[in-house]
Amino acid sequence: LQIGYSRGYWILLQNCHLMASWLKELDKRLEEMKSPHKDFRLWLTTEPTKDFPLGILQKSLKIVTEPPDGLKPNMRGTMMNIDQEVLEECPHPAYKSCIFVLTFLHAVVQERRKYDKLGWNIRYDFNQSDFVISQRLLSLYLSKAWDSRAEFIPW
Repeated sequence: LQIGYSRGYWILLQNCHLMASWLKELDKRLEEMKSPHKDFRLWLTTEPTKDFPLGILQKSLKIVTEPPDGLKPNMRGTMMNIDQEVLEECPHPAYKSCIFVLTFLHAVVQERRKYDKLGWNIRYDFNQSDFVISQRLLSLYLSKAWDSRAEFIPW
């Protein structure tokens, strides 16, 4: 923190709600820092919690992100993030259909988060990066199947 503060680094602390007791120490350290480098940024990610120190909240710019409400807007949002190049990168005829199914699965899992842990062992956000890696794996497997002239999809 001190090095980033003095050299102008961007620092990201994720899941701060899991370390609420340490955040009080962070608040004290931030109070002691008087003249940060002009490029210094401290990013904190958290879920809503009443234990978050008020001092940090008052000095922060808060950004809230929420998934779209409903399957259709969620699917539309995911599809809007897919470039035409991505849809054309795999020659397999089943690729575009599989991307649609993956988009539907992504939207269902996103919607399922509303119910918290009910029916799940642990909470996991299937986010855009998970979707992208799933899409890449899909492209890889289907491209290999197409190149080897396999008659069936490889799963």
